[in-house]
Amino acid sequence: MPKITLATKSSVFLLLICLSTSITVGWISYISSKNALQTQTFDRLTAIQAAKTDEIKRYFEQIVHQIQVISENPNTINAVGQFSAAMQTLNNQPLDQNLQNADGLLAAFYREDFLPRVNSAITSGALDPQAETIKASALMPKSAAAIYLQHHYIAANPNVSGEKHQLNRAEGDTSEYADVHDTYHPIFRSFLDKLGFYDIFLIDGQTGEIVYSVHKEIDFGTSLTSGPYADTNLARAFRLANRADSHGAAHFVDFEPYRPSLDAPAAFIATPITRGQERLGVLVFQIPVDRINEIMTSNGEWLEHGLGESGEIYLVGPDFTMRSASRFYEEDPVGYIETLRELGYPQQKLDQLERYTTSILNQSVNTDAALFALAGERGTKIIQDYRKIDALSSYGPINFGEQQWAVIAEMDAAEALAPVAALQKTILIWTLSIAWIAVALGIWAAHALTAPIVALTEAAKVVGTGGHVNPLTHHSSDEVGELTDEFNQMVSNLREQQVTIDRQTAENYQLLLNVLPEPIANRLKNGEVHIADAFPSVSVLFADIVGFTEMSRGVPPITILRMLDDLFGAFDQKALELGVEKIKTIGDSYMAVCGLPHANDAHADQIAKLALAILQCLAEFNNKNGTHLKMRIGAHSGAVVAGVVGTSKYIYDLWGDTVNMASRMESTGIPDQIQISEAFRDQLVTPLEMDFRGSLEVKGAGLVDTYLLTQSNPLAA
Repeated sequence: MPKITLATKSSVFLLLICLSTSITVGWISYISSKNALQTQTFDRLTAIQAAKTDEIKRYFEQIVHQIQVISENPNTINAVGQFSAAMQTLNNQPLDQNLQNADGLLAAFYREDFLPRVNSAITSGALDPQAETIKASALMPKSAAAIYLQHHYIAANPNVSGEKHQLNRAEGDTSEYADVHDTYHPIFRSFLDKLGFYDIFLIDGQTGEIVYSVHKEIDFGTSLTSGPYADTNLARAFRLANRADSHGAAHFVDFEPYRPSLDAPAAFIATPITRGQERLGVLVFQIPVDRINEIMTSNGEWLEHGLGESGEIYLVGPDFTMRSASRFYEEDPVGYIETLRELGYPQQKLDQLERYTTSILNQSVNTDAALFALAGERGTKIIQDYRKIDALSSYGPINFGEQQWAVIAEMDAAEALAPVAALQKTILIWTLSIAWIAVALGIWAAHALTAPIVALTEAAKVVGTGGHVNPLTHHSSDEVGELTDEFNQMVSNLREQQVTIDRQTAENYQLLLNVLPEPIANRLKNGEVHIADAFPSVSVLFADIVGFTEMSRGVPPITILRMLDDLFGAFDQKALELGVEKIKTIGDSYMAVCGLPHANDAHADQIAKLALAILQCLAEFNNKNGTHLKMRIGAHSGAVVAGVVGTSKYIYDLWGDTVNMASRMESTGIPDQIQISEAFRDQLVTPLEMDFRGSLEVKGAGLVDTYLLTQSNPLAA
C-alpha cells in the first residue's frame, strides 16, 4: 500500500474544506451579483423609459395647446372664412384654358419637378425593378380653384421646391384670393417658423378643400373628400375634427408615408375652427417625425444618457413598426442591414430599409415587449429584440387621444451582464488561490519545517514584487526539498515568461499601431479610457467598388479576399505616403481622412491626391489582372468627431455631418469619377481643374453643389 504522508492528508483535508466553502460562497455571490446587476439595469432602463415617455407626452400636450390657441386666434377664424369664400369664387368662375392645358406650366411642374422627385424617393435603393411609379394623371388637381392656385403658387412660383412658402402674393393672381393670401400668409408662416411644424393647413368644413397651406405642396387646393388625397391620414384627421362634438378637441392621426411630402413619414393633428357655435373649418398641423426622433434618440448621445454601447429607446406603433429610429441603423445602416440579412430577414423588408433610408415605419418590431406594451402593460423582461439578439427590455404604453404606442428601452444582455462574466473569472481565481493556500498550510502544519518554509516565503515575496532571487539550496530529499526544487523551477519559468510577456507586449503595441494612429495608440496605452476629439476642419474620402457584390457571385471567397487585399494594400501605401489616415474598410468600401489626429492645412489637397492615386492604382490593378473594376469616389470637408470605439477590439472612427456628406458624395457619384462638394473645393490650397456637375438633392442638406475633379490634374503625378 503506498505511503500517504500526513502532509498529504492535511493538505487534502484543508483543500476540500476550502474548496467547498469557496465554491458555495462563490456561487451565492455569482447569483446575487447577477440578480443585482440585472435589477440595476432594469431600473436604469425603466427610469430612462419613464423620462422619455414624459418628454413625448409633454411634446404632444404642447402641440395640443398650440393648435387650440391658434384655432381660437381671430386671424385664424377670419382667415378660414375669407380663404373659403375666395376659393368658392374661383370655383364659380370659368377657368382659363391655358392653365389646364396638358402642355401648360402646371402639367410641366408635375412631369419635370414633382414626379421625378417622388419616383426617385420611392425607388431609391430598391432592388425590385417592378417598384411603383407615379403618373401625373393620378395627382393633378381637378377643380378650377385647385388648378388656378397650384398654377400661381406652385408652378409659377419663382422659388424652388421647399421654398414655395416664401411667396406672399403670386404675380399674375388678380383674384380675391391674392389679397387674402397676402394678408394672412406672413402670419401663418411666422406660426410655422416659431412652432417648428412641417406645414399648417386651413380646410373648409363644407367642401373639404385645403383652402390654405403654408408650404404649398401638391395637396394645396385639393378636396379631402373627393380629391387624390381623400384616403390619406390628413383626410382622416380632417374628418375626425370636422365631425367632433367638442369644439376644442384635438385629434391626432398616426404617422404614415405622405405622398405630397415625397412619402416621408407624416402625422397630423386637427381641431375645429369655430365662431361661437358656427363651424367654419378645420385647422391641421403636419407633424414631422424629426422632433420625436430627436427626443427618443437624444440626438445620438446614447452613451451620455446611460444606454451604454448597445442600449436604445424607441417607439412602436400599433402596426408593430418603429415610430422613431433604430440606434443601430442610425450608427451603421450598411452593417445594420447586413446583420438583418444574416438573421434571415425577408428581402422585402430589407429593400424597404434601403429604399427609404430610415427604420421609421420600415422596421418591424414583433417582440414580446412590443406586444405587452401595446396591450397596455408595463414591465421588464429579458427578450429577443427585433434583431433576434437577447436584450434586457423595459416597456410600457403611451397614449395620444385614440392612438396608443409602445415605449421600449433595451440593452443587449451581453453588455448589461458583462460584469457577471468578469465575476466568474474572479471566483475561479479566488477558488484556485484558496486551494493553493490550503495545500501550503497543510504542509506547514504537518511538518513545521519553519526554516525552509521561511526561506521559501521570503524568496516568494521577492519574486512577487518583481525582484530577483538566486536559486535556493537545500539538504533534504523530503517534501520540503522537492518544494524547494519546484520553487527554483518556478522562478526560472517566471523569468522566461517575463521575457515572453515583454516581447508580446511589444508585438501587441505594434498591432495596436496597425489599427489606430500612433498618438491615439499612445493615449490608449497610457490608460486613457474614453478617447473622443473634435476636429474643426478635415477632409473625408469614401471610395466604393461599383457592382462588386454582383461581380463577386460565384467567385471563391479566397479569390475575393486576395483581390481586395491587393487593391486596398495599394491604397494604404498611397495614404501612408501622403500623410492620410485610413479609417476603415467595409466590404468593398474604403474610408480615409486627412487633418487628424494632426492638423494639416492642406488636408483637402492630400485627399485629392489620394483620390487621383486610387484611380491610378485601380487602372494598374485592372491592367494587371484583366479586370474591369470601377470605383465611385466622394470627398467632403468640415468638422468631425473622432474617437476610439470598443473595449477589447478597438476601432478608430469618425462621426458627424461631414462623414455623412462625404458618404453621399460617393454614393451619388459617377463610376471612375471623383465627386467633391463645394466645401471641399473651398478648402483646396492648390487650384485644381474640375467640372461643375450640378446641384444634387442630399438628404438632410437639401440641394448641394457638386464638382468632378479632372483626372489630368497636376496632383495626379
